[in-house]
Amino acid sequence: MSDLVQALLTPRGVALVGASADPSKNTGRPQRFLAAHGYKGAIYPVNPSRDEVQGLRAYKSVADIDGPCDQAFIMVPADYVIDAVRQCGEIGVKVATIYSDGFAETGAEGQAKQDELLAVAAAAGVRILGPNSMGVICPASRLTLSVNAVLEMDDVPVGRMGLVSQSGTILGTLLSRGAARGIGYSRMLSVGNEADVGVGELVDVLVDDPETDAILLFLEALRDAPVLARAARRAFDAGKPVMAYKLGRSKAGQAVALSHSGALAGEDKAVDAFFRANGIVRIETLETLFEMPPLLMGQKPPKGKRVGVMTTTGGGASTVVDRLGAAGLDVIPAPEAVHERLKDFNLSIGRGPLIDLTMAGTREGVYGAALEALLESDACDAVVCVVGSSAQFHPELAVAPIVEVGGEASKPVSAFMVPQADASLRLLADAGIAAFRTPEACADAMRAFFQWRAPAGDAIPANASADGKTVIPKDEAESLAVFASLGVPVAPHAVISGAGDAHGLSYPLAVKALSADLPHKTEAGAVKLGMGSDVELADAIDEIRANVAKHMPDLTLDRFLVEEMVKGVGEVLVGFRLDPQVGPVVVLSPGGILAEVYGDSAIRMAPVSQADALAMIDEVQGLAPLRGYRNLPKGDLAALADAIVKISSLATIEKPPLDAEINPMIVCGEGKGVFAVDGLVITAE
Repeated sequence: MSDLVQALLTPRGVALVGASADPSKNTGRPQRFLAAHGYKGAIYPVNPSRDEVQGLRAYKSVADIDGPCDQAFIMVPADYVIDAVRQCGEIGVKVATIYSDGFAETGAEGQAKQDELLAVAAAAGVRILGPNSMGVICPASRLTLSVNAVLEMDDVPVGRMGLVSQSGTILGTLLSRGAARGIGYSRMLSVGNEADVGVGELVDVLVDDPETDAILLFLEALRDAPVLARAARRAFDAGKPVMAYKLGRSKAGQAVALSHSGALAGEDKAVDAFFRANGIVRIETLETLFEMPPLLMGQKPPKGKRVGVMTTTGGGASTVVDRLGAAGLDVIPAPEAVHERLKDFNLSIGRGPLIDLTMAGTREGVYGAALEALLESDACDAVVCVVGSSAQFHPELAVAPIVEVGGEASKPVSAFMVPQADASLRLLADAGIAAFRTPEACADAMRAFFQWRAPAGDAIPANASADGKTVIPKDEAESLAVFASLGVPVAPHAVISGAGDAHGLSYPLAVKALSADLPHKTEAGAVKLGMGSDVELADAIDEIRANVAKHMPDLTLDRFLVEEMVKGVGEVLVGFRLDPQVGPVVVLSPGGILAEVYGDSAIRMAPVSQADALAMIDEVQGLAPLRGYRNLPKGDLAALADAIVKISSLATIEKPPLDAEINPMIVCGEGKGVFAVDGLVITAE
């Protein structure tokens, strides 16, 4: 066990810096909570004004502590924190959890103070959790080092789930909601400002924690995605599923305004791609976060998406089935094995999508026998058990069989209790079966389970940002040259100053204004298509000059790009972007000027494989015509996938661009390739 793991989770002693003798004050709560919940280590209240605090000897300063002390909980005003951390180093404290505020969250002055704090801590050999941390709650070691009022509860239930949260108050929310259902946690860690120890490193801590089997994340932002990526991959390899509830949206970067890719790969979609690539399960409802873990524990990502829904109430089950179908899951009818088993009870059921045991399901032996047959069948990949009023009043009839049969199943089993059924929910929680109080959470969990994937490729490189840099768009000729250097086919083209220069190209031609200051030409009337002769080309150039002069009077326009008109069966947008939170992503969507309006896109962390690229093509609904929908001519999907792979390889070069986009890329018929006809590359210096 590393020093950080031991000091955070099972400290031999804790210093309460700024401890109050008034147990009702925030700064007096931690000492009271530690005593009330049975912490066995030493407690050192630090208060220079008192000799005794809440019945324990008080110390004038941290430096006066004379016993083993691994963690300090610092609650003094910001101006006194740095000196307290310096003293922590003098007595061998390994980690200081800082409740105090007044640091980076307050602006430039606070940031400077936080930078000084980190420098002092590094010199002293002390790791920092916070500032602005609500503290550490470790039910498995009875450590309640927090001011959170939820610890007024009589008993803190112990479980096998570890929580890392960027919100301090969410610790109390999830602890109280879980306790009401008999669900407990092993560790609950509030990161605050993440000045030093961040979410990724704490996931690493929980991977190494023998008391934790699943890791939950409550995230407002991704502050160090590469560290989290590596930790999540370690967790997956260790069989500890990682689940995330992510909220919050950052402001779009400067480069986003120039490229459609930036809008299509907006923060939330990029985060989705990051989670998928690193084996993190993303959920959408807060209750799912603590209800779902048993569904994942001991499981691997599924290969299919078939769900069997067994119920003793048709209406209640329909609320789940409807949402499962909307999530793209296949709700299967009862396999033949279930029909055969029910013959033993002289029962028959319908052939609809529900395995409906209404009324009959509460007869002794029926529910368990049907569930056993369903789980043994090859027709489904997971089972949802829905229980009606018997869950509230007679759990022995329908809930007990779920515990008996589902607890031993190799396939994932979950349960939705239609009425408020606290006793049944506790029974299922004790048996390690995921149980849900609402149909929304149940369906959300099943959707997330079937979208779960093993980590792909290598961990991502460092995050990228254009902050403080000059953002430089290349002109279209320079941009097309970048794509051609990757091996992406580019439409035959030339740079000209007048109509008589377009030698070597075959009419019909397209002509565009060529300037890095004009990345979006359509809005400026700077594109003309279908020029069939030198005369038409000359007229088009004159018209473009006039249009651009109205749109941007100060722009000197003396160069034009002419391209041969390439015919195909469809258009796509393929883009690359360095997302400021998660790093390089590749984007695919239908092409043209409305690409970002519809938002129909597939996003992956870059680089991608050929198989990943083909999956992206299949994912975008607007590309159905290219896949041969209703006998439309199929596009060259293999060539398109190859182009996606090559563009995604920008992630591997020494200085990737901030954005790189082809819109449109013309997709020709099967076997006839693809061609980039419009490109934009944005770099930062």
